[in-house]
Parts: sequence; structure tokens; C-alpha cells
Amino acid sequence: MNGDHPGLDPDNPETWIDPPPGTDEARAKQRQNGNGNGRAPASSPHEIDTSILRLNGRSPPPFPLAIFGAAWWGWICNAANAACCPVDYVAAPLLATASALIGNARWAQAWPGWEEPPHIWLASVGESGNGKSPGANTMFDKIVPELDRRMIGDFPERHAAWKAATDIAAAREAAWKETVKKAAQSKQAEPSRPGDLETGDEPQEPRLTMIDATHERVAAVLATAAPKGVLMLRDELAGFLLGMNAYNDAARAFWLEAWNGRPYRVDRVKNARPLRVRHNAVAWFGGIQPERLAEVMAQPDDGLLARFVWCWPDRGEFAEPSTVPDTEFALRALDRLRGLGMRRDGDGPAVPVIVSLATDARRRLVEFGQEMQRRGDLAAGLFKSTIGKARGLALRTALVLELLWWCGRDRDDERPAVISDAAMEAATLWVRDYVMPMADRTFGDAACSQEDRNATTLARWIAQERPSDVHVRRMQREVRLAGLRAAAPIRTACAALVEAGWLLEGTTHAGTARNRVAWPVNPALWGLLDK
Repeated sequence: MNGDHPGLDPDNPETWIDPPPGTDEARAKQRQNGNGNGRAPASSPHEIDTSILRLNGRSPPPFPLAIFGAAWWGWICNAANAACCPVDYVAAPLLATASALIGNARWAQAWPGWEEPPHIWLASVGESGNGKSPGANTMFDKIVPELDRRMIGDFPERHAAWKAATDIAAAREAAWKETVKKAAQSKQAEPSRPGDLETGDEPQEPRLTMIDATHERVAAVLATAAPKGVLMLRDELAGFLLGMNAYNDAARAFWLEAWNGRPYRVDRVKNARPLRVRHNAVAWFGGIQPERLAEVMAQPDDGLLARFVWCWPDRGEFAEPSTVPDTEFALRALDRLRGLGMRRDGDGPAVPVIVSLATDARRRLVEFGQEMQRRGDLAAGLFKSTIGKARGLALRTALVLELLWWCGRDRDDERPAVISDAAMEAATLWVRDYVMPMADRTFGDAACSQEDRNATTLARWIAQERPSDVHVRRMQREVRLAGLRAAAPIRTACAALVEAGWLLEGTTHAGTARNRVAWPVNPALWGLLDK
């Protein structure tokens, strides 16, 4: 793989996407190739199925880091190592941030009539302690706040000037009203209202990110201070997804439209003039726990969840980090994206610069779209909706990757004028080999039955605590795992682990009060878990 331009070797297209041997990504890919996507129950107590540790057994696909190019690949690996988290939890915030920084300055065009904004919505899924927050903090602790600070620019001075002009206009209007009053009393001609009393709407502070805001507030910022778009951040994404209509029934419709970048208008009673957003497009990044995602998925499918890319890797092994990310490199590179401007013709409004696909890239997108169309014919539910967004997501991602390669070269190259075939190949590979299988895993695992969740919870407890057997009464009185605090679900979970080979058939011991039921742990389990 070339360090400056991660193109593909047409004679051996798989070589550049394989992660380095011995890394967590490589081991994940080996697990994926060995396990498949289903859980095969053990046919005897000696055939142990460890996939039960992953709910319904789908292995997460490895993140193909080579799509980022050598410079960003190394930065992501170092950042993930320093944060002690899977690389997915660093790569996802980077993609979301880059897409927002590019924003409406550049739109990708497959051909005339099909344009896409670059904004991408991503969510990190995982239980508490899996590294979601440390991974995101690599981007949002130092880099994004500094970019936000730079975006402010001379806003304090401009706001102060507006405030002074507003105060002067208010004083002049008050004086004019007093003059009108005196003229009326003396029956003289009333003076005309001064024509320079309008100072316009209060300027909004330029910003890259917004966290907890109503859709009307977001619309106001998009209309005035952030025409390129913003990056919406929610550490607990479930709260937003479940409560977006709490204050206004129009909120969900706004967010659905905030994916496409079309014009949007907000009519407000308190303001005679409506808010006009020329390009309603935002990027999204948030974190969510599997249990909360199951709640979100219970809502009717209107396409909102299909707009997100879900990143749910296996938990990595906690260890002392050996590297640190180069924060200055990331800040310098991303600041180049921040500097991309929209196009303005004369006195007209600012509009995106259109970046078209190269001929080979267009052909590749068509082939990919046809492939996704065939897959969609066989899919259903949320996964079908996700496949429906695949070709648009690939087009957006190709633009983001092209510009990430450009800014990561850290030299004064000309800005990309087209989206190359290499960028489109990288984007389609990511969507096909990561986004789609990860969505399948996420929607499948989040929709697991409570019985499956209980079995996985018990298996994880056994793997961590290493008990010699499982006692129903001890589980009730001392351990008290979520979902496993009554005898019936404990017995059902134990039966599932017997089928998976983790436990041997239960034994009943007569006691003075109640019979004591225990399931011995299969001794062969420990050697398998220690590998």
C-alpha cells in the first residue's frame, strides 16, 4: 500500500485490507472466518461453544483500517492503544468529525441529478467499560475543542459590534417615538421612522459541535452561524433517540431530513420571519449500550436507525499502552478540512462545491449499487432499510476518504477535484465488509430474546469468576446478575449453557429445608478460555 495514496493492487485486491498479523483486528478477522455468523449448539457436553459470550453469536467484522491511508491508519492504532479500546471506537469519531468539517463545502456527485452531502452518522455500541468513551475522547477531548475554538474567530468582536448597533438603534427608535408623541400633541406632521433601525438577527457563534439542543436551535445555527453543518454529539444516544419528540412533534421529521441536506424552513410564532436553512445536513456521533439500543429498536422503523453506522466490536484486553497518538498531526490535518469553503457566485448564497466521480469510480458505484439492490431483495426489517442507504453512504464515504487522504499527506497538494476510483473502492469495501455485517450483528444482537441475554450474562460471569459449579440459590442471594435474580430464568440459562457445553447436567442435593440444585462447570472450559 502506498503511504500517500492507498490505491489497490488489481492483481491482489485483498492484500492491502488485511490488518497487521498479531493485532486485535487480525485475530478478530480470524475468528470471523472460523466462526461464521451463527451459533451452533454443542451436541455433547465436551463440544464447547464459546460464541455464547457474544449474545447470538455473530462475530464483529474487523475494521479495515487501510481505507484511511498509512498516516491515519497509524494514528488510529496509536490512539486506540493509548485508550485501551478497539480501533472501531477511534475510527468512528474520526469519520464523523471529518464529515462535519468538510460539510456543505463539498458534495459528492455520482452524476448530474444525484448529489450527496458528506455528513455521516455513526454510533459506538458497547457495554459500560468496553472503551467507548476513552476511544471517543481521543478526538473530543483535545482536538475538536481546539477546532471549535478556531471556528469562533472574530465572533466576539462581531457580536459586540451588533450589540452596540442594536443599542444605538433602540435609542434612536425611542427618540423617534418621543418626537412622534410630541408632534401628535402639537398637531404637527409626524416625522418618518428612520430607515436604519434594523440591525438584523443576533449573530450566532460559529461552532463545529452541538450537544443537547432542540431542533429549532439547531436550525437557527445552520441558518446563520454554521452553513457547512454541525456535528451532533450525544454520549448517551438513547436519550436523544427515545425523546426527540418530547418538546415538539416536528423534531423527528427534522432529523430525518437532516440526513439529506435539502432546504428546510422553520416557521415560529415569536418571529415574523421564518428560519430558512439552505442545506439541512448534520453529522452525528454518539454512544449507546446494547440494552438501550433494544429499547430504541422497538420503535416503528421510519428509516432513522438505518442512517447510523453501528460500531460494536468485541471488548479488547486491557493493558498498559505502549504508544500515544500524535495530536498535533490530527489537529493540523483536520484543520485543513475546516478551511474548506463553500462557493459563492457574486451576491448569491453560498453553495457546495460539487466533486464528481471519476469514470472508473462511477462504474464501481453502479456495480456496488446493483449488488446492494440484490441483497435488499432478500432482506427484511431494519437491515433492509440499512441496505437501502448503502449506495448513498458509499458515495459520501468516498468523498470523506478522498479528503482525509489529502489532509493526511500534510503538504500543500491541490484539493481533490474528483473522487478517485481508489476512494470509491475503499468506501464500497468498508460499507460491504464492515457496515453491513456490523448492522446485521447489531440489529440481531440487540433484538435477542431475554433468555439469550440471560445465557450470555451467565456465561460471561462464569468466564470471569471461574466457579466450579452454578447454584441457583447462590445466584439469587449473592451474585444477583441482571435478569438472573429468580429461580426460573437461572434454570433456563443453565439449560442453555448445558446445550452449549459450558455446564454439565444439573444435580439435586437433598437438604433439610429445600433441595439444592447445582450445575457443574465443564472442566474442559478453562483450557479453552485460556487459549
